[in-house]
Amino acid sequence: MFYPPRLATADALAFYSQVYDTVEVNTTFHALPTEATVRGWYSRTPPGFTFALKFPREVTHDLRLEWPAAEPLTTGLLRLAHVLEDKCGPLLLQLPPSFGRSALNRRRLATFLDALPTAQVRVAVELRHRAWAHESVERAFAERNIAWCLVDGNTPNSRALLFPADFAYVRWNRSGAPFVGFSQLQYDRAADLDWWSNVLTERLPPRVKTVYGYMANEFAGYAPDSLRMLCARLGVPAIDPRSRWPQPVLF
Repeated sequence: MFYPPRLATADALAFYSQVYDTVEVNTTFHALPTEATVRGWYSRTPPGFTFALKFPREVTHDLRLEWPAAEPLTTGLLRLAHVLEDKCGPLLLQLPPSFGRSALNRRRLATFLDALPTAQVRVAVELRHRAWAHESVERAFAERNIAWCLVDGNTPNSRALLFPADFAYVRWNRSGAPFVGFSQLQYDRAADLDWWSNVLTERLPPRVKTVYGYMANEFAGYAPDSLRMLCARLGVPAIDPRSRWPQPVLF
């Protein structure tokens, strides 16, 4: 169990931020929250905490980056990023597997990325169609300091290593294996953690100064334990969430 028993939903973010220093926000993928909600996120988290906001599904999956149709929602997300100020991490542009590397999609992606203020906000792009894992894409991203989203999971571009930006964005994602719950590890992913530890310690180019990493429970069954294992391999301190639980009342 990660959260303390009987923790109020409104207090979940504040507790989470005692254990980790960043979170990937899936809420913005489904609908943009109000500015007041985002200001609440800011106030409930400590200095140094960052939020990685996902572009809305309507932009990536429904409109498929068509411009200017995607402009209003894109502007809305950028406004929320501005509200987060120093706590704004990368913005994740996650395209569906059906978004192939056609001439139309190349134009749409280029037009969309050109419209983003990449000098002010960090952007990571997850391209799940196999054809995008190409050196020409890496060069184009490098010109804009845009990160290629590194992924471990059941996707064609799993473990495709491109490092075009001065930061890296990693998603340890769904494995495709069956799970009966997410309160304990169900699969031994030690070899996979060894592989990623080698990537993050030996294969990052010198220009990569920061790594943002996010793990789904579907990676092995319980992401907090898997993350602690990875941190141990990397020599990075990790916090046991139970150490932040309030002491029980004796009387």
